[in-house]
Amino acid sequence: MVRHNRVFDDASSGTPNDSNVLFGRRPECARIDQLLAEPLTGASAALVITGDPGIGKTSLLRYARDGARTLKVLSVSGVEAETMFPFAALGRLLTPVLDRLGSLPAVQADALRCALTLSAERPRDRFAVCAAAFQLLATTAERSPTLVLVDDAQWLDVSTAEALAFTARRLRAEGLVLLIATRDVGGFADIEQLNIGALDEDSAAELLTARFAAAPAEEVVRALTAELGGNPLALHEVSGTLTRAELTGTDPLRAPFSAENAASRIFGPRISALDRASLHALRITAVAAGDGLEVVLAALAAEPGDCAALESLENNGLVAVEVADVHFVHPLLRTAVLTNLTPGQLRALHRTVASVMTAPSQAERRAWHLAEAALGPDEAAARALEQAADHALRRSGYAGAALALERAAELSTDGPSKARRFCAAANAAHSAGQLDTALRLLRKSEEYTVDPVLHADIADMRGRIELHTGRASVARMVWQAGAVAVSEVDPARAASLRATAAIGALAAGDPAGACALAREAAHSASPADGNTQLLSKTVIGNALTLMGQESDGMRWMREAAASTRKPAAGEPDLEWVLVGALSGVTWYGEEIDPRGFLDPLLHQLRRSGALGHLPLALHVAALADSRRGRLQSGRSAAAEAAELAAGIGDVFTLCPALGCLALLEAQVGDEQSCRAHAAESLRQREVTRLGVMHHVALEGLGLLELSLNRPDRAIPYLEEVNRGPEPDVRDPMVVRVSSLDLIEAYVRVGADISATMRDQLGGFAGLTLPPALSALIWRAMALVAGDGDYDEFFSRAVAFHARCPSPFDAARTRLCYGERLRRAGRRRDAREHLRCSLDGFERIGARLWAARTATELTAAGQPAKARSGSVADALTAQELEVAQLAANGGTNREIATQLFLSVKTIEMHLGRVYRKVGVRSRTQLANSFRDSVKDCV
Repeated sequence: MVRHNRVFDDASSGTPNDSNVLFGRRPECARIDQLLAEPLTGASAALVITGDPGIGKTSLLRYARDGARTLKVLSVSGVEAETMFPFAALGRLLTPVLDRLGSLPAVQADALRCALTLSAERPRDRFAVCAAAFQLLATTAERSPTLVLVDDAQWLDVSTAEALAFTARRLRAEGLVLLIATRDVGGFADIEQLNIGALDEDSAAELLTARFAAAPAEEVVRALTAELGGNPLALHEVSGTLTRAELTGTDPLRAPFSAENAASRIFGPRISALDRASLHALRITAVAAGDGLEVVLAALAAEPGDCAALESLENNGLVAVEVADVHFVHPLLRTAVLTNLTPGQLRALHRTVASVMTAPSQAERRAWHLAEAALGPDEAAARALEQAADHALRRSGYAGAALALERAAELSTDGPSKARRFCAAANAAHSAGQLDTALRLLRKSEEYTVDPVLHADIADMRGRIELHTGRASVARMVWQAGAVAVSEVDPARAASLRATAAIGALAAGDPAGACALAREAAHSASPADGNTQLLSKTVIGNALTLMGQESDGMRWMREAAASTRKPAAGEPDLEWVLVGALSGVTWYGEEIDPRGFLDPLLHQLRRSGALGHLPLALHVAALADSRRGRLQSGRSAAAEAAELAAGIGDVFTLCPALGCLALLEAQVGDEQSCRAHAAESLRQREVTRLGVMHHVALEGLGLLELSLNRPDRAIPYLEEVNRGPEPDVRDPMVVRVSSLDLIEAYVRVGADISATMRDQLGGFAGLTLPPALSALIWRAMALVAGDGDYDEFFSRAVAFHARCPSPFDAARTRLCYGERLRRAGRRRDAREHLRCSLDGFERIGARLWAARTATELTAAGQPAKARSGSVADALTAQELEVAQLAANGGTNREIATQLFLSVKTIEMHLGRVYRKVGVRSRTQLANSFRDSVKDCV
């Protein structure tokens, strides 16, 4: 039997060679030529080629393959019948380079082996597999510049598509080019697109002339191009059914053509001409697509002569046979075969294929054939699919598991089984990040649920999804209903659901309702239930502060912040721990530096490859750094949080992370970046329909305007941030750190401060608060104080700063004090505070604030000029992060593993760092950072 290498599936619109590009595709070929040159210079790129079936996407991939003579080429095509099998296409793509798995970090190598069923299976963060696939491709490109070709990406399984999208977003300097051909953009929407349009009449004429070695009549070209929409595959194949008289225009064209009906038009007559055995072999091959040659041969062995019929199909050019697989020469052929089958015939063929798949390794595929063979409810098929889903879950194939469990639920023979399986499917979809799918499945599960515990499970998951998608009121109702349903059989679970319902109420703008729910949850939960107590304390603290009970609110929030560092009974819910820490940092800063527990957590998340939680943890760390004046390390953390969130499609963390990055850029004085990241954060807020945490971007814009000495422009941003929960109350509230920036802006423009804000400010001044917050309160009190009080109030602020170092805030307080003293004619006293302020701003790299202070110091009688920036000022956020890790002794590979980048990218960043800093070695870099940056980070 003749065996062929796999060919791409679209028909070519021409034969590419050194001197001839494809018909009508000169710009597209030129772009591909540019991309093929990238790996040879150490650069990388990704391109998604989109267009209708038969438009020439595969021809462009073939053109790229032919032009990649000096590149290593890896390729894979999506298979429609494999969309439900996790990592099916990824395994085929990476098979030629799996011998290099040993060069990957152990955690990543283990994750990839598990996903590809090469080792023992255990579930983990799904992005660990994505990171491993990227590193394996990057390692391959280290040895030889590499081209990766992916055809028919619309038929990739979700897990493979996610890994390839992750890889495309992480490409920097690996010497790797990724070309993806697909009918629809899908999960590749944020990657460069090249849409392939229809051929014009001139290009169509060239194609037809080349095909027939004779020029067709102009009216024939015009008619064919119009009827077939300029589709090159349809032109190529349908024109082959024309007589020479039709082609030259001597005879009129027969019935109208249609690109959509090309499958039947092109392949229908060839299928109809087959004998019975060949037709059966063709149908078995269509149904067993992706199952392998062994399965096809076993299914055909049931009838004498059918194996020979397969060889006949190969000789006739309908299928291609490899060592272990058999497939159609074009996907439209498979479509034509399946279209002509009756439902009964299709079920019978699936039963035949399932009957020969007896090996344990074939259980997952056999389950799907049994499902397709089922006429109605079938518990055996449902159990088989449930086992297949369990196998997928152990490999982190959550999307595939969701598909299997949903089909298992549909085939279940009783209501409780349906409810349980739909809920399990929703859980898998949730883990896969498919929130809309998870909600749909949860609603199906609710239709059949009678078990209160299962009802609680449904409520817990649905509430989280509703909250994350901006429907806080719905989340609250869902959680409350779950608590009521389970209260008699599991009071602890009911308490937990009430605590989460309190979060929903708070996010929905009902602090009184949130406080009541949280108090009820805290009272009914065991003191050892750390998660419920943490949530309750967090909500009560936030709610009381919003309702004007600042003293009690601060006490509860401080307890919540402290509890994030205490191990809870059982396995803590990391998401809620991070939410608790974030709440404390967001509202008032923390007396105890949250980095104390965040740094070990970040290390563990990186080591385990848990990218799902890493962006949120980095965001909390960045915000904590912002509050405590560690501007450069905070900028690095925020930039990484935003980049990773974008890379894994976590838009709900991307929004606040971008806002936090804008805030830090306002502090360091990078106006252009601050505005860009704030705008993107606010855009993401609209995309997610989520208002929670969006205010950080507005805080950044307000602070930027203050740093530019434009308080009038700062006021609208800061007023919006500090609105209270009641929509009819327009007065801002003193509830956040940015409230104090708003008071400063009012003072600078000479605006009146409302009695409500003055009362709230005075109330805070009488409380026992963390020193960092107390310092800001007394600064604001000094700004609004009369001439007889401001000295005392500023002195108190300076004293509190000394107890809890926050160099940015301390320098701002000294600046405000110096400005007030200079206006009062006390220039000598003013200079003392302004010199301290200038030194503080310069040490942490707050350029705009340093320039403002230098101007004020000059006006106070001591000519001053802000010094040039520190080493870190010249570096991008990612360059700074790489430089810090290198200065601390990390090797390139260790840094690459920690940041989920390639070694080549780390080398690129370090090269730029060396040039910008003016050093030649890691030792010099470490010395430079020790001398110039240690106070900043």
